Amino acid sequence: MPQINLRISEERLALIDSAAARRGVTRTEFVLRSSEAAAVDVFAQNPPIVLSPGDYQAFVDALDAPLSSTPEPALTELFNRPAPWAS
Repeated sequence: MPQINLRISEERLALIDSAAARRGVTRTEFVLRSSEAAAVDVFAQNPPIVLSPGDYQAFVDALDAPLSSTPEPALTELFNRPAPWAS
């Protein structure tokens, strides 16, 4: 079975051990559950974008297409709007 080895300070190890004890699980089980929950959260917040080959090609073609000589009015207004943090 694969392993993960960590170098960790005594303070962090004590914190993890204390939390694991409160949950009633081993250190290994606590670390695995915590890291799995964090991994799931990453994918929930940033889901992968999956396209069919045809949709992917349409996306690439749109990126490669020349720009319109007339900008979209909504885009022009957006770029002329002051940044929210600059107000």
